[in-house]
Amino acid sequence: MENEDGNQKQQMIVKHSAELEKSIAGFNAPLADFLNELKLPVDNILYPISERKKVINALDEALQVLSIPEREKAFYLTKFTVAVAVGLFDGALNYLWNETIQAIRTLIINFDLEYFFSVAEKVSSRNKSLNTEEDVEQISDHDLLEAARRIGLLSDVNHKRLDHINYMRNHLSAAHPNENEIDGFEILGWLSNCLKYAITAKPDHSTVSVKRLLENIRTIVVPTTDVPVIITDIARLPQERIDDLIWTLFGMFTDVRLIAQARTNIQSLCKGIWDATTEDRKYEIGSRYGVFRKNADVPRKDLAQDFLTIVSGLKYKDDDSLAGELIDKLDNLKTVHFSWNNFYNESPIAASLGDSLPPNGSVPRAARSHWVKVICICVVGNGLGYREGVDERAMQFYNHYLTLFTEAEIIDFLHLFNDPEFTSAFHLNKPDARLRKLAAYLGSKTTHVHIQKGLDLVINGPQNKLDRIAPTTEFKNVLQQLPKK
Repeated sequence: MENEDGNQKQQMIVKHSAELEKSIAGFNAPLADFLNELKLPVDNILYPISERKKVINALDEALQVLSIPEREKAFYLTKFTVAVAVGLFDGALNYLWNETIQAIRTLIINFDLEYFFSVAEKVSSRNKSLNTEEDVEQISDHDLLEAARRIGLLSDVNHKRLDHINYMRNHLSAAHPNENEIDGFEILGWLSNCLKYAITAKPDHSTVSVKRLLENIRTIVVPTTDVPVIITDIARLPQERIDDLIWTLFGMFTDVRLIAQARTNIQSLCKGIWDATTEDRKYEIGSRYGVFRKNADVPRKDLAQDFLTIVSGLKYKDDDSLAGELIDKLDNLKTVHFSWNNFYNESPIAASLGDSLPPNGSVPRAARSHWVKVICICVVGNGLGYREGVDERAMQFYNHYLTLFTEAEIIDFLHLFNDPEFTSAFHLNKPDARLRKLAAYLGSKTTHVHIQKGLDLVINGPQNKLDRIAPTTEFKNVLQQLPKK
């Protein structure tokens, strides 16, 4: 009996000891008394000492990537370490993430601002009026990471690493109620990833080559004999980067302030780059002609006409200004979707999309691929919240828009599995289930054998691994056999 009482007493001591570790009272009794007087919570605030030790014991090794001079200036790491030692892991994560974002901003400012802002505008139309170093701070963390990936400052893999940390930082913050906890090894891994892939990162060779090309276009005469070599090198870049480069060159060409020499350089290069560009981006560029015309921006409209003439792209002109308007709204919706409180902010924007559709409900060709991407991202959701991980008030609009999908939109949907931004949440249970349900619905709208086969691969793919389906031989073969978009 005494042994039983002793065991129970020991268990109670261990339990209370563990609870005390997570209480302010175990850290600083006077502070706990003061908080109690203010009627503020003091329990379950701090992380256990055992988790703190995991980080502290391995911290020296994690910091080896930094030189001593770099460490001596790393105030954020001191704050990070103090927060960990105290047991405020969420605070430590905030310090780390703030420095990570600042490091990426510095990379961008030292790279090519005009190119970056051109790409950032394609990520979200909210960024279209930005152009200075100070403006970089106005870009949301999600858009900043995505634009940095697209210009090559972050690889796809490293972007996914950092995007995951941003996701965890947004949803494990002490500023918002949550029942999730951070493991000591987790925060140590995040520290290592932020140090390696952002804070001490350097652009790769192909990214530096694009930077040098843009500088040369602006400052020197590019010899015509060099043009074929330059085009060959550009054609080896990832498709997304080629598309963003032609968009940047188009923006430069239609800027009335551009010097004549730079415009001549673009004239020499743009046809070869245009030929390596996707149809979707060609239609987007063509739609800008209609936007300039609608806004009575005659100088830029005329320059857009000249550019499209040079690249033999006049057939891509879209005189319907609804396309440009719809793209802007879709960009706005996507930015809101990836921001905090998206479940409360998507609905009015989703409702307004219908106002930018033609009377027959057919989405303009220039906006179609973007339409499919944003609608499907919002329908699949981010896996958060207590229900389905989507803005349920907006679903009535998304469901209506899905009824407008034709085989062309379904083909666009299948091609989206090559898009890292589209697949970013597919490793989570709710998005995985909703994605399969969406694919099944789209399958009910077509009888095309190859489209059906592609949708079947999605529906029956490995659990929580549909973000990895695009590189498989079977899926690649299906995409090759689909009708041209």
